[in-house]
Amino acid sequence: MTPKSYENVHAYGRNQQAQVDSTGNSRDIDARALLACANRLNDAKTVMESDLNSKENLKLYCEAIRYNQRLWTIFQIALSDPENLLPDSLKLTLLNLSRYIDKTSFRAIGKYAPNLIDSLININRIIAAGLSKQPTGEAVALQQQDARDIPLSLSTSA
Repeated sequence: MTPKSYENVHAYGRNQQAQVDSTGNSRDIDARALLACANRLNDAKTVMESDLNSKENLKLYCEAIRYNQRLWTIFQIALSDPENLLPDSLKLTLLNLSRYIDKTSFRAIGKYAPNLIDSLININRIIAAGLSKQPTGEAVALQQQDARDIPLSLSTSA
């Protein structure tokens, strides 16, 4: 298996590929990563609401946003990989969404904005829910024909 450029970006990429090799299901891994980020963002929002003036709370808040941004950066790199088999229209939509994530994250780091954090949380949860759904009907038939033709996740080209 040839190494992908995104595998060197962060430990997530390497861990994700190792788990794909052992389990064969990177959709679940991506969904879990998105949900972990959503939960971390939600926890940071809750902590900030308890004391807006705490430097420690602000640090946790900013770290949660940066953590989410790193995950989406990995997705951006994976979506830009020429070997990624997702349809071009879906890649473009997800890349545009990742641009929104970046812009919103920068705005949210600039000042505490619960509505921006809620937006990031909701996006992660919606994408994770979509990744968690099992293919049905025609997709299953295609998958049985040649599983390599159906992309497994956002971050792999397999």
